[in-house]
Amino acid sequence: MRQIVIPPEIRRSIERHVADDHPNEAGGFLACERRGTQLYATRQIPVLNGSSRPKYRFETVVDERVPPPPRVFYHSHTSARSPAGLTKVDERSIPEPFALVVFAPHGPALSYRAFKRGLLRWRELRVETVDHGL
Repeated sequence: MRQIVIPPEIRRSIERHVADDHPNEAGGFLACERRGTQLYATRQIPVLNGSSRPKYRFETVVDERVPPPPRVFYHSHTSARSPAGLTKVDERSIPEPFALVVFAPHGPALSYRAFKRGLLRWRELRVETVDHGL
């Protein structure tokens, strides 16, 4: 996979979820389908943040709401002190092969960064947030 495509309606839904949960981190899953070298998001499934420190960490339990693979785990970083990408804690604790970080230190989403787990490290993927009729 080289790219994750997020159609406008799903992007708006993610952004509402992140803004509504701010200043706590928000997260969930994107159900996806493979389209060549792309993962194309078809549905967003928000999940609750069960962390004891929800402003600084996102934790959840995978249950029956989580879509089957291919899927992308997403979560927000809501502190200006947190990076706009994966933290060392993220790299160690995210069990999914694909992750999306929504950087939103003031509520509204400022950026999206996607990553794919490799053998030795996470690799950044391109994020396309505009639907070109794919």
